[in-house]
Amino acid sequence: MKEQNGRIAILDGVRAFSMLIVMGFHLWQQSWLQNLFPSDLLRPLGVRHFSLTWVPRTGYMFVDVLLLLSGFCLFLPYARQIADPLSPAPERPGLFFKKRAARILPAYYLCLLVYLVFWIRPSDYSSMSRYLQDVFSHLTFTQTFWGESYIGTKFPTTLWTLGIEVQFYLVFPLIACVFRRFPLQSWAVLCALAELYIALFARTPDGGAHVLRINQFPAFLGVYANGMLAAVLFCLLRARIGKGTRRTTLLSTLLCLFAFAAIVCTLNDGLNRAPSIQRWQVDFRFWFSAIVCVFLLALDHACRAVQWIFANRAVSFVSLISYNLYIWHATVLLKLKAWRIPPYPDAPEGATAWPQSAAGESWHFAWQVQYTVLFWVISILLAALLTYLVEKPAAKRILKLNGKKKPTERP
Repeated sequence: MKEQNGRIAILDGVRAFSMLIVMGFHLWQQSWLQNLFPSDLLRPLGVRHFSLTWVPRTGYMFVDVLLLLSGFCLFLPYARQIADPLSPAPERPGLFFKKRAARILPAYYLCLLVYLVFWIRPSDYSSMSRYLQDVFSHLTFTQTFWGESYIGTKFPTTLWTLGIEVQFYLVFPLIACVFRRFPLQSWAVLCALAELYIALFARTPDGGAHVLRINQFPAFLGVYANGMLAAVLFCLLRARIGKGTRRTTLLSTLLCLFAFAAIVCTLNDGLNRAPSIQRWQVDFRFWFSAIVCVFLLALDHACRAVQWIFANRAVSFVSLISYNLYIWHATVLLKLKAWRIPPYPDAPEGATAWPQSAAGESWHFAWQVQYTVLFWVISILLAALLTYLVEKPAAKRILKLNGKKKPTERP
């Protein structure tokens, strides 16, 4: 698969699908719309319905895929140098941080500003100190340091992932420098640190998991390490295989399909057998990300028909607006419901999780469908507008700051 403007098309596709699945998970939490499809073909086998409900219900695992892709893409310039020492040198830390700031900060701080102006007041908190802590933690990307700012926040709960990303950015230049010289050793150390942290702090004696600590930065070190090592293997395979032969393409396609099937089986296993979703998530985080890495490596050498699924204009567009999709989709979900768009009746006495729990009511399915359609349309339109009107223009301005100027002639 050819690269366009330095971007690898299939990675954009994987990012786009991962984003859509994460959004589908949050949508399912608010609508409970079951993805059931009648299938006469499966009835002889005793299957009356073919269900894809497991896709949104396990969508939280694809947050890990987004973080894995971050580690992969950030380390890619270093990986190219490992495969070919004559490749361009990676960016210096100063330029790296500048580009990361240009990418992350404008859209993120715009979201915080909108919430502080329109939807968050000190009176919404039990005390002024809780309000200030929530604001401070989001301004400094330290949401996951405190349970109140992670679970009890009044800002979009999805923003905690950006805190993890920024924490990774801060240490990435140092990690990348060591990882480039000692890839396997560094990968092993990062994975060991992640597993040690999970064992000591994330798991609970009763077979569950600590809701906050499973999503703190150290718990993701193994995911980032898998992404960085996959980048090295990605570049080495490209250098060794090149365009490849028909046999290579066939084997890669089969491996890609096998890895996809392993992803599906892993998610279904966690959905059906895990006594605690959080415990299963943290126990299988490393292995799930490793399977995704195998899928990525095989996909790069698979047949064009399979690659096209992850490298077409539609998924490229979704990938382009994915950052604002992630920031704003939860707000769209909650505000539509709070503003009763589409309308729904008042909750009966004793009802919980209204209106998604109104199963059996004549209006319920129609509301679910309308709510779902509105969510997707508004989220995509809003993300596109913010990407082109805020994110990209602001990033260009930031990147131009402190640019070298030509010396002026003295009179």
